[in-house]
Amino acid sequence: MQLTVLGATGPTGQQVVKQALAAGHRITALVRDPARLPQREDERVTVVVGDATSRADVEKATRGSDALISALGPGKDFKSTLASQSAGPVLEAAAAAGVQRLIWLSALGAGASGRRQSRIQASASKLLMSKLMADKGTADDAIARSGLAWTIAMPVMLGNGAATGTYKALPLDSGTTRIGGKISRADLADALLTAATTTQWTRQRIILTH
Repeated sequence: MQLTVLGATGPTGQQVVKQALAAGHRITALVRDPARLPQREDERVTVVVGDATSRADVEKATRGSDALISALGPGKDFKSTLASQSAGPVLEAAAAAGVQRLIWLSALGAGASGRRQSRIQASASKLLMSKLMADKGTADDAIARSGLAWTIAMPVMLGNGAATGTYKALPLDSGTTRIGGKISRADLADALLTAATTTQWTRQRIILTH
């Protein structure tokens, strides 16, 4: 498949790119700085220089792809509004490019999903990341209102461990149990790719945990 990846130079995006190439897919990566993309010389990778908050840039990177994976993250900016700034342009660009499958990386704790976080993680989110999580919630709701075949991935706390393949994907609205723990970015990337290359979890918000 031809996959477009936003956030390809980030820690999760890099896992997505590596695993996608290993699985035989081709990648179009929208990046601001090509020098930060280790796979930029790979013949299976097309690099488009641009910004995820620009509809024109996202549309250019998305044309010809079978699915769009947004692995954008805030880095260490706990007040980032990148999610809400990019949601609109991404939706418009996907529609214009004729791409129906959109995989959107969010986080458990975004918007009203805090009700499913463990109490410890919910307290930490409220104390340190309240603006970030509110912004992610706004973006998630915009994605969910769209007519695309979206999946919103909501991982618990992230780690840098190896892929295990033993993670759980739980629909956000499947219950009221609070969920904590940690998931590796490698397992998260596997879930994002599974969603992008199958019809699994279509139009669902999925909690990802071990």
